[in-house]
Amino acid sequence: MITHSRLSITLLLVLAFASCVQNIPEQDPVPPMLFSAVASHSTKGIISTTNYPLDEPFAVQAVYYSDASSTGSMYIPTQTVMYNSEYGQWKTSPDYYWPEGGSIHFYAGSPILPEVSISTDRGVEADWTISSIDDALVDLCFAEATENCANHSVAVPLVFSHALSQVCFKARTLKNYSYSLSADNMIQANVINVVLDSVKVRGIVSKGHFVQHPLGWSVDDSVTSEFVLYRSPTGLELRCDRYENPILTTINTLLFIPQILLKDLQLEEWHHVSIRSSVTDTTTGQIIQDLSYTVPRTSVTSLADYCTRWVMDYKYTFRLAVGLEDTELTATLTDWTETKEIILGDE
Repeated sequence: MITHSRLSITLLLVLAFASCVQNIPEQDPVPPMLFSAVASHSTKGIISTTNYPLDEPFAVQAVYYSDASSTGSMYIPTQTVMYNSEYGQWKTSPDYYWPEGGSIHFYAGSPILPEVSISTDRGVEADWTISSIDDALVDLCFAEATENCANHSVAVPLVFSHALSQVCFKARTLKNYSYSLSADNMIQANVINVVLDSVKVRGIVSKGHFVQHPLGWSVDDSVTSEFVLYRSPTGLELRCDRYENPILTTINTLLFIPQILLKDLQLEEWHHVSIRSSVTDTTTGQIIQDLSYTVPRTSVTSLADYCTRWVMDYKYTFRLAVGLEDTELTATLTDWTETKEIILGDE
């Protein structure tokens, strides 16, 4: 009887304990680090002004700071971030989780393409590069954000905007140029086309990086740096309509990442002009000489009046005014616009 009572008590205790265990509410698993993506305004790759396309992955990198005075350490190396339907947000793979303290600074770039990379060769600074200027028609967007680990957002807000300067070229020329060669002969010349051979930015390298951080980096301010915006063995032709009309062109756009801040900027451009020249007998109206020739030209323009450095999210428009004897190059600086201007004609 005693044995039976002890077994009964033991069984009741086991059942009671099991009941208690079953009544303990289950704890939700700790969610991984999530991201929300927004386009600040329309871009070539992001057509919506508010929604980042769900099928467009982006790259993210994160640097962890244990306190305000720490130098920072890599927490997330460059990872691809994709939309996750389970969470309704963006997520890396593998998952990353929030540390208990400190803060994290995030960098993100879009789109992910072979010619676009992110590195940290200058410490913890994000360094977006395009390997070849021939590939620089990529409309790269950039975002960054800082989150406190102890009181972080449900999803890190990333607002993408242009990481590039837009460089546009226009050209114009007179319809024709004529003068009296003699009492009997008249010479007439026309610019047939202008071919842009190369464009180079020259300036003195100064302290800084296009993404500014307290650490920064510095070099000798006396060093002159050159960055080739455009170079092509075949050239970029700014076409004209045969021999009678002025040159008509669309805007020829290059996208430049201002990674290195420059001062005393100069823009050097090389182009060549094809000219058709004819000598006409004023009495008979017959062409007695007809020839075409090509003239190489070089133009250097100081950008000091327009800017002190290349600026992200701005557009630089350079206008080539091509004559038979000389070339004038002027520049204007405006906010980025997606407007596709056409033309450059006689003014």
